Amino acid sequence: MSLKEFKIGLVELYQGEVIGEVLFSRMLERYSSADQLYKLGALLQLETEAKARLRPAVRQLGLDLIELDESRNKGNEFYRTFEGMDWEAAMAHLATVIKPFVQRYRQIVEVAPPEYKQLANSMVVHEQSIQDAAELEAAGDGDRSMDDVVKQLVFPLPK
Repeated sequence: MSLKEFKIGLVELYQGEVIGEVLFSRMLERYSSADQLYKLGALLQLETEAKARLRPAVRQLGLDLIELDESRNKGNEFYRTFEGMDWEAAMAHLATVIKPFVQRYRQIVEVAPPEYKQLANSMVVHEQSIQDAAELEAAGDGDRSMDDVVKQLVFPLPK
């Protein structure tokens, strides 16, 4: 376990939430049904709350709290890959796009010092819930797709 490796990973987690916020915020522009807007809003809320949850550890380890333009640009790049997709196709694409993040977050857990292990694990649960939600949506199982996302929210959105 290397603290240096974990610090690198923690910055990735933090900036990953910035990417996700941009992506889901921009997706709110593209889809219009009340159900879709609620689900995208819940995903946006999840990203925001996760970023806030990471901030104390980022600060404690002397890392930068700045949300990088590079991360915002990456979120916009991801958004552009959804061009012309209907909801189901977009959700299938999201499930694919998120997989490398889930895998990377699991690697970060492996290098997390004991005092940060729970935080790192919570980020795997967080990211996996997004992938699971997207897969359920793509499969047409939207009634329960957001259950694991909403369970994590401290400030859930009204339906």
